[in-house]
Amino acid sequence: MSEPSSTQVKADIKKAYDDIAYTYLDWTQPSHATRLAYLENMLQSLEPSSKSILELGCGAGVPCTQLLASRGYHVTANDISESQIALARERLPSSVDLLQGDMMGLEFGQQFDAVLAMYSIFHLPRDEQTIILRRIFEWLKPGGRLLANFPETGFESASSESWLGGTKGKMHWSGWGRSETKRLLIEIGFEVDVDEIVVDTEEDAGVARDVAFQWILATKRGQ
Repeated sequence: MSEPSSTQVKADIKKAYDDIAYTYLDWTQPSHATRLAYLENMLQSLEPSSKSILELGCGAGVPCTQLLASRGYHVTANDISESQIALARERLPSSVDLLQGDMMGLEFGQQFDAVLAMYSIFHLPRDEQTIILRRIFEWLKPGGRLLANFPETGFESASSESWLGGTKGKMHWSGWGRSETKRLLIEIGFEVDVDEIVVDTEEDAGVARDVAFQWILATKRGQ
């Protein structure tokens, strides 16, 4: 069986996240401490004048977008799911710019002090992951920071038609693996400051399993 097209992957993911938006919001609770710890690390490394942050895959905006907005950062937050954006709109102040759609369709100049992408880039086909990382580099100001996580293990494609009890669409994941992801970032021009593995215990359909993620904090070298 041939791999689905990028267009089909995006349509599947949008339907799936629209279907499980509330379930996913509750399901992510155990990962909040990890997300916030890495976010605090990133924020401490930013210059005091840094104000502009892009978030790719913001979900319902809990807890990271909420924290950023509460501290006065100007946040542009994107998610492919209309239902997730609707939940975010209920939970975030109007100062947050919410953009619904495929992150691959975003266009920006060199305008962000930081880009945040938690549990999101790995939904893209692997070739598009490389493209979005190059675009992120261009969107960042010199010295800007990238905070993102990726699967520790490399794999071309995995999918589920019933993830978290969903009945619509299909969830897709892929990843380059730890060493290749780091190599790509360095090749693009990033300096990798943090490269750590954190194991999440995820539960789906009553079955718990450990999933290892690579957490990256990287800097766009000055230009």
